[in-house]
Amino acid sequence: MESLSDKTENRLGRSGCRPTAVERFNPLSGLRSLMALYEARMQVVHDCPYSLITRMFPDVTVAMWCNSHSHVFELSAPDEESLKLVETEIGKNSARYETVREGTLARMVTRDCDCQPGGVSSIIAQEGLWSEEPVIYRGGWENYHVIGHDREAFGRTVKRIEREGGTVNLQSLRPLKLRGAADDMLMTTSTLLAGLTEKQIEVLALASANGYFDRPAKVGLDELAKRAGLSRSTYAEHLRKAEGKLLDNVCPLVQMAACCGGCK
Repeated sequence: MESLSDKTENRLGRSGCRPTAVERFNPLSGLRSLMALYEARMQVVHDCPYSLITRMFPDVTVAMWCNSHSHVFELSAPDEESLKLVETEIGKNSARYETVREGTLARMVTRDCDCQPGGVSSIIAQEGLWSEEPVIYRGGWENYHVIGHDREAFGRTVKRIEREGGTVNLQSLRPLKLRGAADDMLMTTSTLLAGLTEKQIEVLALASANGYFDRPAKVGLDELAKRAGLSRSTYAEHLRKAEGKLLDNVCPLVQMAACCGGCK
């Protein structure tokens, strides 16, 4: 009769061969890997068409979702002219796509996927990590939120990307505690923007894309109002109401996180 150790040996494939990526990084392979969970924020610059596009248009933000068959892009630009130029550049990488525009915002859906096997997302997955979408492109940098059970896998990922010619800025790497469920809870766009009018969303996006919320601010209300084709007072009123509604929508989540933090 085959013993338990024999069964275990056969399942683990101890035949002198190196274990596969799945065997090495399967999060269900042991209690220790189940208990540990880490997250990282990293920025990457490499030879990617979307990095190059946002390097050409540094004031434009591009968010991308991919399912290996198609892409969904959301574009936020300081003005409609920049938006159309970026849309044209992205369209060069796809044979078929559709676009919906609202002011200085646009959503593009492609009917194909141009992700390369050796791309950053592929490397992240091959190292047994998960990349949370969307990937954000701004100023030539790709911004990734990555989670995984193997802390050393993050270091291997950085080295592999660098070997492929990329530049990596590992902004943070920290363990996720159980209370992270409240700290990192995701909100849908409809929940986050509930109650905001289309004009308020457009005004808020324009302010964000142009660095109004940076410290120090890169642009003032006068310039933003001019770009939006509104008077300063009208623009400021739309922005004030948008900020207030946004804070109202986020407030319950902030209170949950504060409560968890105060219960340690």
